[in-house]
Amino acid sequence: MNKLKHALRFCLVRFLTLLEIALKACLFLPIPLFMVWFSYKVDISGLFQGELAPREVANMLLAGDTVSNYEQMDERQILELYVQNLPEAQVPDTVALGSSRVMQLSGAIVGGSYYNAGMSGAGAMDVMNAWYLFERAGKLPKNLILCVDPWMFNGVSASDLNKKADPELFAEFLEKALGLASDYEEPDQLEIWKALVDPAYFQGNVKYYLKQRQTGQHETEDGETIPFKAMTGSLESLDFSVKFADGSIYYPVTFRNWAYEEVMAEALAQAGTISAMHGFDTMDPYWTDLFDRFVRHVQAKGVNVVFLLTPYHPFICLHVYNNPQGLTGFFEVEPWLREYAAGRGIPLYGSYHAGRAGVLEPLFFDGIHCRPQALELMFPGIQAAVKGERTAYETLYLQEYGDVANTKNALIGYDPDCVVPNEEWYKYASTVTWAQLNARAAGAADAAGA
Repeated sequence: MNKLKHALRFCLVRFLTLLEIALKACLFLPIPLFMVWFSYKVDISGLFQGELAPREVANMLLAGDTVSNYEQMDERQILELYVQNLPEAQVPDTVALGSSRVMQLSGAIVGGSYYNAGMSGAGAMDVMNAWYLFERAGKLPKNLILCVDPWMFNGVSASDLNKKADPELFAEFLEKALGLASDYEEPDQLEIWKALVDPAYFQGNVKYYLKQRQTGQHETEDGETIPFKAMTGSLESLDFSVKFADGSIYYPVTFRNWAYEEVMAEALAQAGTISAMHGFDTMDPYWTDLFDRFVRHVQAKGVNVVFLLTPYHPFICLHVYNNPQGLTGFFEVEPWLREYAAGRGIPLYGSYHAGRAGVLEPLFFDGIHCRPQALELMFPGIQAAVKGERTAYETLYLQEYGDVANTKNALIGYDPDCVVPNEEWYKYASTVTWAQLNARAAGAADAAGA
């Protein structure tokens, strides 16, 4: 009996001792927890929240701000952080993907909740990576506007064009989304997460945080000033580009107000290089097949896909027509896309050929970027687009010029028969609404029946 009592007493003493130790440890637990939380939130090296400058831009965009100095932005990092920090309630109904040639497509043109995820110089890898960021985060839009640039099918320039794209993210997309073999390897996150309990990293974050509070200046880890600010007031006279909260871009006043001679000089220079098109003898089988797999994958997710082809300046079209050597693949893309879109039930808007879309020279910033007014003529808004409806302008244009072969069947080349409407007709047609068109059609029907 005594032995039993002694054993019970011993166990009770040990239990109480352990309990005392645990309680004392709990008193200190908030300290390491605070260190972990603080290092994660401040994250001066961008191990968890992304680098400081892109993170700040992404957070400003999510807050609905217009952000300065677009030219200095790391667009790919910003998009990754934008999607990472995007609240479920803010997931846009519509996302646009593509290069800088889609970045004038604003929410005012598209309608509804919308984000333009286009990036300067984007190739096929960038486009698919951008989509995968939304997919991986479980933040898919209902609609995808895919601005298809012809260079996406040029295998010769693919390595150069895709050099800014994240190869690891692309490999992950190929393997996890498309089920294709790739060199993707699951990253080892252990070493990164160790930083959360590293006292030295905590001290660095505290030092950075206190400095920011004291000076009020936004700086990188290296002490460089972060140049991005939320803009207020008029944007008309700014000498730098800004990025709107919907992701679209507003160019500086000097570029927007180029004289005709300046636009043509730039178009001439661009015609001599035609970014990512040289050596484009034919559509590359690998990138063409991958494009098909990508589109089918997106549609399989229940997302409405819409193709948008933004036009080239008529001078570029003329140059390509007169100098087709090494550009024959360029001529193949649009007819292939139109046939492909019809087969997949995908509405297609616009054309690489300015004459087919009825876009006049004054509606171009330069040789490869059209103004938002041109996009308004071609794109009816997302609600109408997913139904395959057309703009009133395009309807009038085809009524007026649709019987001309090069308007009806233009691919990308240019020839003397190309139809470009005169300015007087354009001023009339660009202001006509569907209500006016329907009223005119009803009046014509009444007159015919009388």
